[in-house]
Amino acid sequence: MAGSLYRCVGSTGETVFSGSTAGYKDCKRLGSTGSARPAKPSAVAAPVKAPVFEPVAGAPSLKGVSGSVVSAPAAASSLAGVTGSVVGAGGDAVVLPPVTAPKGSWDYRESATGDLTAAAAPESPKGSRVLRGAVYRITRADGGVEYTNIPPGGGTKGQSIKMLFTYIATCAACDVHSKIDWNSVALNLTSYGDAIHAASNEFGVDEALLRAVIHAESAFNPRALSVAGAQGLMQLIPGTARDMGVLDAFDADQNIRGGARYLALLLRNFNGNERLAAAAYNAGPGAVQKYNGVPPYDETQVYVERVGVLRKRYGETLRHRATAGVPLAERGA
Repeated sequence: MAGSLYRCVGSTGETVFSGSTAGYKDCKRLGSTGSARPAKPSAVAAPVKAPVFEPVAGAPSLKGVSGSVVSAPAAASSLAGVTGSVVGAGGDAVVLPPVTAPKGSWDYRESATGDLTAAAAPESPKGSRVLRGAVYRITRADGGVEYTNIPPGGGTKGQSIKMLFTYIATCAACDVHSKIDWNSVALNLTSYGDAIHAASNEFGVDEALLRAVIHAESAFNPRALSVAGAQGLMQLIPGTARDMGVLDAFDADQNIRGGARYLALLLRNFNGNERLAAAAYNAGPGAVQKYNGVPPYDETQVYVERVGVLRKRYGETLRHRATAGVPLAERGA
């Protein structure tokens, strides 16, 4: 639920559309709505705290799991030459000034009048990707409002859907031949220590692997949102998040627990093979089963190698800290 939609710049220069400005910079409010109508008073005398996770009956299984996890851009990127406008909640166009930034790896455009999802792809360097999409505002029957870049499917009764604008971006940072040296990039040994340790114990997934996946997916940004809709620290696609019992993918504890649970299922499905589990995390378990190994997708193969390097480095460093008597990690974010 969101009362306002903001367009911000993320920690690596990416454009982020969010209902919160926390953790972002250069935020511009694009639209807002009134808060949802309050719920009717409950007859229950004492309030009951809602569970963080929905109960899941039966033994964990990959049956019915759909979607896949999309990794965040590997290299630092910036925005340049942003033009166009968006439609605010009141219907008036809000003109956004161009973003002044050093020449970087993103070329981003958005429009409230033209459909950029159908526009011709701009010329781009070899290995880059063209990312397209739209941002929608959904007003639910109960008055609640949600902003999303996932195309709403099959309208729900009493629900209003409005497309605010479309966007197109060329991402040179997504080049599978990125020059980032993952053998020397700084590791994060302190963030989310409690949540990672708890999820590791609950699902039997090594803490080093969890940190490697979080690092590869979001660089430990809990508000990360990809243009494909992957959310949070472990970049969970909404369908996968629901299957894993995650109610709020931007809640760090829930996201880590859901991602760890999904990794545990993948490891079980692929007999503990972390390389195949990482490939399935990126491309989906069906692709790994189809090719009986890491799929021949450039992005997936680069992702698997990246996770492997990070997993080895995190494992060695955490073991050294434990042997030296250094606390494994600070607890909390």
